[in-house]
Amino acid sequence: MSLRSRVAAALDDALPAGWYPTWRRAVGLGAPVTARNGVGQLMRTTDVVISAALSPAAVVGLGIADLFASLPFRASGGVVGASATLTSQDTGAGADANRDEAFTQAALLAALVTLPFALVGIGLGTEVLRLVGADAESAREGARYLALVSVPMPLGALAAVSSATLEATGDTRTPTYVSVPASVFNAGASLVFGLGLLGAPRLGIVGIGAASLVAMTARSLVLVGYTHLRGPVGFVRPRDPTIARQIVRIGVPQSAAGVVTAVAVFPFNTLVLQFGTAANAGYQLAWRVYTQVLAPVGSGVGRGASIVVGQRLGERAAAAGDDTDGAGGTSEAGSTDGTSEGPAGSRDDPATLPVARMATALVVLGGGVALALGGGVALAAGSIARLLAEDPAVAAAATPFVTVLGLSGVLGITNVVASASLDAAGETRVPLASRVIGMFGGYVGVSWGLYELLGWGIEAAYAGQFACYVLMLAVTAWGLVRTDWVGRATAMLDERGSVGSDG
Repeated sequence: MSLRSRVAAALDDALPAGWYPTWRRAVGLGAPVTARNGVGQLMRTTDVVISAALSPAAVVGLGIADLFASLPFRASGGVVGASATLTSQDTGAGADANRDEAFTQAALLAALVTLPFALVGIGLGTEVLRLVGADAESAREGARYLALVSVPMPLGALAAVSSATLEATGDTRTPTYVSVPASVFNAGASLVFGLGLLGAPRLGIVGIGAASLVAMTARSLVLVGYTHLRGPVGFVRPRDPTIARQIVRIGVPQSAAGVVTAVAVFPFNTLVLQFGTAANAGYQLAWRVYTQVLAPVGSGVGRGASIVVGQRLGERAAAAGDDTDGAGGTSEAGSTDGTSEGPAGSRDDPATLPVARMATALVVLGGGVALALGGGVALAAGSIARLLAEDPAVAAAATPFVTVLGLSGVLGITNVVASASLDAAGETRVPLASRVIGMFGGYVGVSWGLYELLGWGIEAAYAGQFACYVLMLAVTAWGLVRTDWVGRATAMLDERGSVGSDG
């Protein structure tokens, strides 16, 4: 027996029944997502570095234009998430026809949501950027970039739904195989044409935008084409209004959660700016570390957890339907909270693990990964800050922010994984409440309250960041324990006819 096999056997024996195979499947599904998101973050970092080499106006213009360009994907993000939820459940239930219907309707809705943003970005970029405070030169530079990246926005929304749908069926590798080369091409083309390397014309911010346009268009066409022609799902004529209503019901809270985050960042940034440019630069550097190191891992493990739980919910509902149609024996599938024991089976079979216990196992996995990664970042905060910041004042300001975000990341990644089970069940209201309470109660409320009422200094910002993640995790944990999210998923499966479906 190999060392790997011995370690796996030891873990399987040491952990509660069903935990290790559940962990193994979630990590296997989530690893490609982590890789893809990490490369995507590197691409965005490359764009920022190139713009800094061009001019201050290019930096400001690109930054503000990127904020606007992210809005359509935040707005359609709920539709994308709803597509993943319904697809994972219907995959587990074997309801292939409903899965195709959900994919088609979500793709159309996502494209329609992003279309107005694309038209504004193409035709009114300068006016929009001036409206949010950019000076004339920055607005002009940013508008040139924004017009280019706005062109493929609706197609990009179709690709986002295609990617999420493939992942929800258990194929997380194909979107990664497509997206990683596209991101690498994007970064390379931005360098070559943005800065005029290798004899290419120096196009500046237009070169960055053109590289993004080509990369996003190619990636989107390949993903959408593969999903429809070779994937397990395909486009059909939309007919079922129940599925459309469920997409909206699941998706609106998810989109709102993204908007909450975007809005809450502004007053927090305003607070940090009270302590000078170095403090703000230190915060931005620390946040870059979080988004480059911690966020991709959290999203990967969370995505894997969501797929595993969603498919298990579908399997459970299908088993309950079979019991109802047959002799009517009792099993785990028949419990309302998903905590009763399933039928006897192999210890290595995750299908024997009740849904609620599966969610618990995944939260423990997320917490362990978060503790190792976030703790490591916190311990190495000083070294990380000195490595990334040339200015000693910025490095000194960044060190405590990196420490706090590393410690907060332990809670943040755990919260992402815990929320994934709720999202997989279609219970997106609790994660929205978690985001609202955490961002406005902690990120904004605690930080500004300590600053204004108690006269704290920059420590108020540190406390607000940590309080944000404490509150978010507390609300999500309450939702997992106290709400009937398993019953909600079963009811939605039954409502759209996925239980007892012939495929």
